[in-house]
Amino acid sequence: MADDKKNVGKQDDIRVDSQDPSEVEYLHQQFPSKTHQEIKNAIEKAGPVRADIIKYLNGR
Repeated sequence: MADDKKNVGKQDDIRVDSQDPSEVEYLHQQFPSKTHQEIKNAIEKAGPVRADIIKYLNGR
């Protein structure tokens, strides 16, 4: 996903790009008990929507 970091909008708040290390790191900071790979796996399984990923990581 090509992304201009200067051009942010609502989609940037809603979605997570598993190929963007800064976005994976941000989720890792929210879930320090999870590895980066576990977070990437959660993105693959739950999809790119941030709310769905957080639910998945919380075990819901």
